[in-house]
Amino acid sequence: MLRTIGMVLYVAGYLLVNLPALLKAKLLEKDPIKHEAYCRKKIMNFCRRCIKVMGMDLEMRGLENIPDCATLTAYSHQSLLDAFPLIAHMPNTQSMVAKKELESTPLLASWMKAGKCIFIDRSSARAGMQCILQGVELLKNNINVTIAPEGTRNDGGELLDFKGGAFMMATKSGAPILPVAIEGTNRMFEGNGHRLRKGKVILSVLPPIETKGLTRPEEKALPERVRTIISEEQTKLKGELYQ
Repeated sequence: MLRTIGMVLYVAGYLLVNLPALLKAKLLEKDPIKHEAYCRKKIMNFCRRCIKVMGMDLEMRGLENIPDCATLTAYSHQSLLDAFPLIAHMPNTQSMVAKKELESTPLLASWMKAGKCIFIDRSSARAGMQCILQGVELLKNNINVTIAPEGTRNDGGELLDFKGGAFMMATKSGAPILPVAIEGTNRMFEGNGHRLRKGKVILSVLPPIETKGLTRPEEKALPERVRTIISEEQTKLKGELYQ
C-alpha cells in the first residue's frame, strides 16, 4: 500500500512542479519540431522515473524490429501500467490512443494532448470513426500511433478479441503494424488487489507486418493474425516469468 500511495503522490507532485514546463510547451506550439521534441523528452523522462518509483524491473526485447517508417503499434493490454514502458523505452511511441474519460483529468490530460494522444469515445461509432481518421492522418504524416486492439484490459488472462477498427488506421494509411507483447504488469498492480508491488516485466517487439497491397480478405484477417502472433509471444513470456 505504501508503494501505491508513494506513486500517487509522486505523479501528483511531478505534474504540479512541471506546470512551468507545460506553459513552455504551450509557447513552443508555434514551432512544431521543437514542441514535439520538448514534449517527447518531458513525457519520456516522466515515465522512466515512474518505472523506478513503482519498482518495475523492465526487460526490453526486439527493438531491432522497429522500422524507420511510421507504424501502428498494437500491444497486448493487461494493466494500467502498460503505457509506462511503451512511452519510456519504445523509441517510436508518439501518439497513443486512450479512453475518452482521461481527457478530463487535470494536468495529465494537458500532457497527453501535447503528446498527440488520441482520445476515443467507445460508446459512439461515429466518434470511433473520427478516431480512426485521426490516426490515419498522423501515420500519413510519419507519426507513430500506439493502440491496444483489445479495447480494454484483459487482466493478465487470455487476450481478448482484437477490434478491426484499430487496424483500419494501418490499412488506410499503408503503415506497417508493429506487434508488441507485454507481460508482468498485471501482477504488479491489478493482480495484487490494485496495490503496487515490485515486479519483473518483459516488453517484446515482434517483426512488423506490412499492410500495403493486402487483398480485402487479408485485411479482414489482420486482427486475428496479429492477435495470434502476440498471443503466442505472450504465452512464451508467461512461461519464462512464472515457471
